[in-house]
Amino acid sequence: MSASLFSHAAAPDPDEGTPGAGASVPDVVATRQVPRDPEEAFNGFTDYLHLWWPEDLTDFGEGTHAEFEGGVLTETGPDGEMAVWATVRTREPNTLLELEWVAGQDPRFPTEVRVDFAPAADGSTLVTLRHSGLDRLADAAREYDRLQSEWEQILERYARFMGAR
Repeated sequence: MSASLFSHAAAPDPDEGTPGAGASVPDVVATRQVPRDPEEAFNGFTDYLHLWWPEDLTDFGEGTHAEFEGGVLTETGPDGEMAVWATVRTREPNTLLELEWVAGQDPRFPTEVRVDFAPAADGSTLVTLRHSGLDRLADAAREYDRLQSEWEQILERYARFMGAR
């Protein structure tokens, strides 16, 4: 009798089937200072997203409407089609927004977006966005480069909307 008859199969790799598993990429971080207090900065980010989000960074383009509704960040196209961008994990008005992000990626492997709103001494607000968990994505390094560029563009549009120069 062969000893292999009673041997155990190798333990499964916990990362098997996960895109980008094992790839290590840093978090995407983008910051902007806006000339508003934290309450106005938070509300501008969450309540008026549809007014400042770049249309070229949406699923449906011109005429799209992005909004937070019922704990979900969605985009609705001009024909009524809807796409889910994220689920709200934490919403602490005026200070913190944490999202499970799925826009532009496989929804089985969400990443995390955290937006902090910190008061500055001059009455403005420092807004810091951190997108983490990119190692779960296929081609994580390429996704890092893409997301770093996109989040910079997104926060720049938001800051201008809020009155920053």
